[in-house]
Amino acid sequence: MRRPLVLAAILSAALVPLLLMPTAALAGKPKGEYAVFNDCPLSTAGVTQCVYAQFSGGELALGSLKVPIAHTITLQGGLIVAGATETFVNTTEGQTLSPIAQEVPGGLLGLPGHGSENSAFSIAMELAGSVSLSRGNLAGETGTALKLPVKVHLKNVFLGEACFIGTATSPVVLNLTTGVTSPPKPNLPIHGSAGEHESKEGGNLVVYKNDAFVENAFSSPTPKGCGGIEESLIVPVLDSKYGWPSAAGHNTAILKGTSKFASAEAVKASE
Repeated sequence: MRRPLVLAAILSAALVPLLLMPTAALAGKPKGEYAVFNDCPLSTAGVTQCVYAQFSGGELALGSLKVPIAHTITLQGGLIVAGATETFVNTTEGQTLSPIAQEVPGGLLGLPGHGSENSAFSIAMELAGSVSLSRGNLAGETGTALKLPVKVHLKNVFLGEACFIGTATSPVVLNLTTGVTSPPKPNLPIHGSAGEHESKEGGNLVVYKNDAFVENAFSSPTPKGCGGIEESLIVPVLDSKYGWPSAAGHNTAILKGTSKFASAEAVKASE
């Protein structure tokens, strides 16, 4: 009589952790071509498309600060499609926009009393609002294909952890296009690209290779929260060095990479 009771107790102890695990942890993961869509918000009602874009090239220029995109930034989420309207849905797990730091060439110079050994300087774009994405505008190289509201995190040992250009309530808004921009002077129009279009998996997966999203008509405010108690000294130095705040016509964002769109049903079926 004891042996069955002991076995039952062992099985119960093994099953309890599984029962306590969240549903997402027990679910399967997309496979094959759909593996990159692992963080697609499939459980959100109405999501019919999954989005996965990686930007591994380009540039962010804020005033005279010019930073190449050398480390891959990932944008992922889903789309609720209702006729011609597409509503972007953030991931429920993982990061919708990965805040990957990009090194500033030459580092941070010009801060009084600080040596060059502490000049390591990087920036990271952090999502600060609702994303908008239009597959039609992307493919047609017209209008705004990707709207990204961001706050730009300025990172240096002397700037502290709260140094940002833009805020959650007043972000830097990038209205990126794969078409031609119409900036105020002195900036000149620049042309993005939808890249090379490829349809795979019976049309359930669409890829745009070597696409380029561009924007050079936005403004950039002065940074805030830099240097803690020394903010009143540090921010004017930054403004003077980099020309902040910089009005529209003095800033540029270029994001180059690959964008993938997949049917949510096909992603689920691959699990």
